Amino acid sequence: MPRLIAAARWALAEFGPLIVFWALAPTLGVKPAIVGSLVFILADAAWRRLTGKPFTRLYLLVSALTLVFGGIDLVSTSPFMLKYEAAVTNVAVGLAFVVGALGERPIIQEAAEARGESVPATRETRAFFRLFTLVWAGYFIVKAAFYVWAAWTLPMLEAMAVRSLVGSVSLGMMILISATQGRRLFFLCRRLGLLPKPEAAPAGD
Repeated sequence: MPRLIAAARWALAEFGPLIVFWALAPTLGVKPAIVGSLVFILADAAWRRLTGKPFTRLYLLVSALTLVFGGIDLVSTSPFMLKYEAAVTNVAVGLAFVVGALGERPIIQEAAEARGESVPATRETRAFFRLFTLVWAGYFIVKAAFYVWAAWTLPMLEAMAVRSLVGSVSLGMMILISATQGRRLFFLCRRLGLLPKPEAAPAGD
């Protein structure tokens, strides 16, 4: 139960605008979903300012893409855009995660540190978070490919329903794994030789 609560908190902290959009869009429509996401972003930004909670790159990316592509949904009248917008969105997010894997602190490491996790500053942990960030990038790219397949082979309304179900369930699973299984995945990657060897502790005097 504590791990599930931690996963829910992490999901809301990093994917809150997207969760609000997905929760409102199927029942109330795109316009209320965009308004709800915007209200959430403004309220959450004020809360982060007051409490000193950082604005992670992942949170800023999710917020921006939710509003941008929600706006595209709002003004789209072309069936082509309605069918393929979700695939384009996921490709954009996947590429953003690829970029976020670069640098001193991969984007997933930054998100983990923001929720209070102690992350050792070693080459091994940076390599793990870089690999994990790339796994997230691969997830979005694969999901985009699935959305394209659904758009090609299914009627538009059925394709939109399928992508909504697959998208929400798969993202929930990714968030749950990220928030609860990180340590086990780290040691699995170590056993598989996917990480650099642990740095030796400095010798005593």
